[in-house]
Amino acid sequence: MGNRARAKVLRQLAILGPSTIGQLQAELDIGRPSLNRHLEALEDDGLIETDPPRGVRQGRDVTYAVRPARVRNLARAYFDYIEGR
Repeated sequence: MGNRARAKVLRQLAILGPSTIGQLQAELDIGRPSLNRHLEALEDDGLIETDPPRGVRQGRDVTYAVRPARVRNLARAYFDYIEGR
């Protein structure tokens, strides 16, 4: 989560709940190509999931959602690192 824009995308998605790229773009000051890259990176990191999943997507109706347990685990690992555990 060293990328500020990516953290902003994740936060907005957590606030909105499951959202399409169009809904996210309406809330964020970011171009669609950049937003696509950030969403792909977040998905690769396991922090978000998509419906339908990658590989079976058809059309433009992809919904993105935060995986709260994965985000909590990442935050916990980060704080453990900071505290020297």
